[in-house]
Amino acid sequence: MTGASQGIGKAILCNLARTRHFAIGLSRRKPEDLDDSMWRGLDLAKIADVIRCTSTLESTPVRALVLCAVDYGVGQRHPAATTSAEEWQRVINTNCVGHCILVSRLLPKLVANSPGIIINLSSDVALLPGAGRSAYAASKAGLHAMLRAVAAENSADSLRVYQLVPTFQLDTEGIRRRRPADFDFSSYADPAIIAEAVNKILSAQGSLPVPGTYLLRRDGTLDPHHETTQI
Repeated sequence: MTGASQGIGKAILCNLARTRHFAIGLSRRKPEDLDDSMWRGLDLAKIADVIRCTSTLESTPVRALVLCAVDYGVGQRHPAATTSAEEWQRVINTNCVGHCILVSRLLPKLVANSPGIIINLSSDVALLPGAGRSAYAASKAGLHAMLRAVAAENSADSLRVYQLVPTFQLDTEGIRRRRPADFDFSSYADPAIIAEAVNKILSAQGSLPVPGTYLLRRDGTLDPHHETTQI
C-alpha cells in the first residue's frame, strides 16, 4: 500500500492491521510503531526508487495493491501558466508515473493470486477537473485512465480494479497543512470512512463488488459511477 506514513494511507494500514490483514506499507517516511517487516521505503517521484522497491518484493506474494500516496502540489491553487516545471514533474511522477510503474511491475504477482485486487483512491478531479489544480488533475486523471486500461486488459477472474472517489472532504495532516490556522474542519470527515470501505472490499470472500469506479459517500455507501466505455 502506497502513502502509508500519514493521512488516508496510514488510516487504511492501521485498519487492516487491526483486522489481522498482513499489509506492507510503502512510503518515504516510516510510520511510527510499524514493524520493519511491514514497511518498505519508497519515493514514487523517483523512478529508480520504484524499480528498487518492487525488486525487494520479488519473494513476497501480493494479493492486493492499494494506491493512496498523493502530492497535491504547492500550497495554494494557481493557474497552469504559473505552475513551475519542477511542480509538474514532481506531482505527475508521484501521483501518476510512479504508480503506473509500480502497478505494471506487480501485475504478474496480482494475477498469479487471482483474483488480484487493485484499489485506487481516485479523486473528483480525475472525473471533473477544476480551475487552479492543473498538475494535480492531470496526474490523477492519468492514473485513473491507466487503471481502466489495465482492467480492460485483464479478465475480472484474474484482476479486479476498484477506483474510489470520495464525495466529501477529509481531515488529514496534509490538508491541515494547506488550510489557514483558524480553518473550521467540523464539516470534514475522518479518513476511517475510506479505511473501512477498503477493508470491506479486501475482506469480501466470494462476493466481491463488481469492479469499476465508485463514488464513496460519507455514510460509507459505494455508488457505481458509469464512465463512457465506447465512443
